[in-house]
Amino acid sequence: MAIFVKVLTKIDIERTLSLPDNRLQASPQSQRTHGDGGENLQVKDDVGILWNFHCTTRSGVVPKLDMVSGWIQFVRFKQLNTGDVIVLNKDDDTLTGPHYKIEVFKGHGDDYSSFVHKNQI
Repeated sequence: MAIFVKVLTKIDIERTLSLPDNRLQASPQSQRTHGDGGENLQVKDDVGILWNFHCTTRSGVVPKLDMVSGWIQFVRFKQLNTGDVIVLNKDDDTLTGPHYKIEVFKGHGDDYSSFVHKNQI
């Protein structure tokens, strides 16, 4: 079940990714821990690597979590570019329990085109 879909911008690639906090409220709390001035978010990628993102909370009309640590390493490792799409899912795996999963769709190719068309991005 997709809880967040984003076409990446230059700011997303170079600085931080912001997630609407309300999208994560009903999701696996075991993957969200509160710590020193922020929150840690654990996410598995499509090959099973567990990524740890440290987030700070930004208040406003729609509170947001800004991934301030770990995100740039993920961007570089996945070789993400402006126009690529990321999808954050809640995965209710019966063996490992509920967790977050992140998928990447590169800004080219059949998988990306069918994803964009299907989700009307």
